[in-house]
Amino acid sequence: MTDNTVSFSQRLLKAGQPILEEIIKHPFVQGIADGDLPKEALTFYVGQDFNYLNAFIKVYSGAIQKCVTRDQMAFFAGQIGFILNSEIHPHHNFCNVAGVAYESLQHEAQAPFTYLYNEHMYNAARTGDLIDVVAAMTPCPWTYTEIANRLVAEGRNTPDNAFKPWIDFYAHVDAADGEGLLPKMYAMIDAEAPKYDASHLDRTEEIFLKSCELEWEFWDQAYHQRGWRFVKPANVL
Repeated sequence: MTDNTVSFSQRLLKAGQPILEEIIKHPFVQGIADGDLPKEALTFYVGQDFNYLNAFIKVYSGAIQKCVTRDQMAFFAGQIGFILNSEIHPHHNFCNVAGVAYESLQHEAQAPFTYLYNEHMYNAARTGDLIDVVAAMTPCPWTYTEIANRLVAEGRNTPDNAFKPWIDFYAHVDAADGEGLLPKMYAMIDAEAPKYDASHLDRTEEIFLKSCELEWEFWDQAYHQRGWRFVKPANVL
C-alpha cells in the first residue's frame, strides 16, 4: 500500500538513508572529519572527480533536451555553470593539502567505478525520462550536503582541520529557503512523479539507489586507489 502523504522524493531519500549512513562511516569521509588523509587518496579522488564532473555536465546538458519549460532549462544551465566555475574549490582544497597542482590531475583515465557511475548516468539520460535523469543525479549533491552538514553539526570544521574549506563549501552549497539546488531537484521529481505508474517509479527508485551505492563505491575506490587490474585505459575525457 502506498502512503500518499509521503512525496516521491521523500520516498527516495528514505530508501537511500541506509546507504548514506554507510557513506558517512567510510574511512575517506571520516578522514575529512579528522583532517587526515593520505596524499594518494586525495589525488586519486580529485583525478576521478574531475572526470566524473565532466560527465555530470554532459548529463545536465542531456536533461535539458527532456525539459518542457524554460525554468527547467534554466535550472540545468545554471548547474552547468556552477560545476564549471565553483565546484573547483573543493578540488583545490584537496590538492593544496596533497601538495600537487590541480592541473596535473585533469587528464586521468576513468577508474572502474568512475566509468560505471558515468555510464549509469549516461544511460539514464539516453533511455529515461526527466524524472529518471534527476533521480540518477540527486544522490551526489544530497550525500555531499548531508556529509558536510553532519560534520558541521559535530564541530569538525575547526580552523585546524585542513579540510575545513571542503566541509564549509558543501555545507553552504544549498539554501534552506527552498531555493537551493536540492529543494529544486526534489520539487522537479515530485512534479513529474504523478505522470507515472508504480512500475516506472520502482525503476526510478532503483536508479536513485544505484547512484547512492556508486557514491559509496566512489569514496572507496579513491581511498584504496583501485584502478583497472588488466586493462590499460587511454587518458581521455
